[in-house]
Amino acid sequence: MKARSELDRLLVTLDVDVQTLAFCELRRGRRLIAPPIDALMVHYVLAGTMHMEIPGCEPVVCPPGSIALIPPSVHLHVAADKEADCDFIATEHCVIGHDGVLVCDAADGGSGDLRYVSGIVLASFSGSFGLFDKLSTPIAQHLGDAEIVRHAYEIMLNEMTQPHVGARALTSALMKACLVLLIRQFISHRGPRGILIESLPDPRFSRSIAAVLDRPADHHTLGGMASAAGMSRSRFAKQFRDAFGMSPMGFVLKTRLHHAAQLLRSTPLPIKVIAGTAGFASRSHFSRAFRGAYGTDPSAFREMHGSAAIDPPPANGGDRPRSAEAAEG
Repeated sequence: MKARSELDRLLVTLDVDVQTLAFCELRRGRRLIAPPIDALMVHYVLAGTMHMEIPGCEPVVCPPGSIALIPPSVHLHVAADKEADCDFIATEHCVIGHDGVLVCDAADGGSGDLRYVSGIVLASFSGSFGLFDKLSTPIAQHLGDAEIVRHAYEIMLNEMTQPHVGARALTSALMKACLVLLIRQFISHRGPRGILIESLPDPRFSRSIAAVLDRPADHHTLGGMASAAGMSRSRFAKQFRDAFGMSPMGFVLKTRLHHAAQLLRSTPLPIKVIAGTAGFASRSHFSRAFRGAYGTDPSAFREMHGSAAIDPPPANGGDRPRSAEAAEG
């Protein structure tokens, strides 16, 4: 129950961005070879049966209605049957179709025995670390009974052919819904701890990570995060840095800045209010940290990416900055 609650809190903060979608057609006897990509790939089987192989992993068979997550940086082989012996390099058979959709054609322009949609997806928890960055084997689940998944892919493909305002936002939201349904199906077989093990280098981090992602403005300390993980401060700090490439308090700061960037994009709140909402004790400290992370100050970022707002002038003096890094002591 505890692991389920932690996973639920993590999924609330899940950000999904669909980079590309491609419609793939493959005939029997042919094997499509996809070169390694430094990103998560998501396949949805429309028709036929997908046979996937990754060196060092057990083969995966996906019937129609299945979604498969492909780990980053792997050599992937996809076929419509077990006996495929004719190799096709995916990048050499990609063309832009008459409707503007990217098509990977290994069926000589005809209808393939296997038809699927392939997407390159960025998925992270509040922009702090990638969902399934540590994934080493594919995760595949049959979602044929979930009509919402089929409709979601129909809409996503339509948005690609006839893009409207907000197409990227809508596509990303629909992909998030599909990933959440896949995760729900996955935990029904293996439990929430299984997905945490797949997505986190050490599931003991999940409680402290969920607390930061859930409430970035709270007063998070190294000691409190280590205690939540059941570790000493020094051991937690070392293992966290080894796993995520940043210190625990650097993770807190990155999460707060990502939260602030979302507010700048989507709300007209004054910047001083956003600074406080994200956990910064003064606008000046927030502006310095934001400029260091995004290369521009919050006002310029809002002009480029978000909604305009007239902020009141900063108050004289101001509170003492509350630095996430300072909290480490």
